[in-house]
Amino acid sequence: MKLALGTVQFGLNYGISNTQGQTQPKEVHRILKLAHKSGISLLDTSSSYGNAESILGSYEHLSDQFNIITKTVAVNDLTIEQKHIETIRITLKNSRDQLKTSQLSGVLVHQCDDLFKHRGELIYQTLAEQKSAGHIKSIGASVYHQQQIDDLLAHFDIDIIQLPFNIFDQRLLNSGTLDNLKQRNIEIHARSVFLQGLFFAEQSQLNNFFSPAFKQLNNLKAYAKKNDISLIELTLNFVKNIPQIDKMICGVNTCKQLEQLLSANDKDITIEHAEQYALSDENILSPTNWP
Repeated sequence: MKLALGTVQFGLNYGISNTQGQTQPKEVHRILKLAHKSGISLLDTSSSYGNAESILGSYEHLSDQFNIITKTVAVNDLTIEQKHIETIRITLKNSRDQLKTSQLSGVLVHQCDDLFKHRGELIYQTLAEQKSAGHIKSIGASVYHQQQIDDLLAHFDIDIIQLPFNIFDQRLLNSGTLDNLKQRNIEIHARSVFLQGLFFAEQSQLNNFFSPAFKQLNNLKAYAKKNDISLIELTLNFVKNIPQIDKMICGVNTCKQLEQLLSANDKDITIEHAEQYALSDENILSPTNWP
């Protein structure tokens, strides 16, 4: 199954359309039970997601039922020093302890640009050592734009790349980058499948900052209505039908939301002329630019 579970909502109040707040531990356990029963096998987490890792670790069957990917802590300095490497090692050990697993399915460099700092290769070497020691299976990075991918491929041998992709943001498909990554046998994980919930937000509740996207949002809603499908079915199936993408990282706050997600994933929907919904506005496509 391409569907994978993002866990930021389990540790933080996250998402533009999130009215639920942080998911309570009891509900997290219910979500995990349903996810496993439904065939979801991958969880995406991070030590920076509040207390998400400890809440996940309180689920009795976590390491038996799921592959788990976590991320390195960000480095705020311009040079990577030994103290940063030690922090990364300690944090990853804490992650394994909290998640109650001896081996993580993968570790992504959370801030990809850390690898390109002075002595940034030390981070990669540290992850390679962790891989050799059997603490992690795969090494990867989380990226935001084309230049990071180009720099990454030029300097490092990675197994996984996590990147933004959705029906508004088709840049990496159109540039041939997804094809290039698959030719290198790199596993592709798509995040921002729903653009952090922007697709489901009511226009009247959105800041005028998002006005460049209003026309396309209305077009999406009109297409969904005309074809008697929901927005979640429309936007999820667009990503699911991209053959180069291996996993879709989607977050939920409740079991009900997961049920909706699973129902949408079970549908087989082809979106005609999906390229017409692509946007190029960097401010809209990159949530880091949002107010």
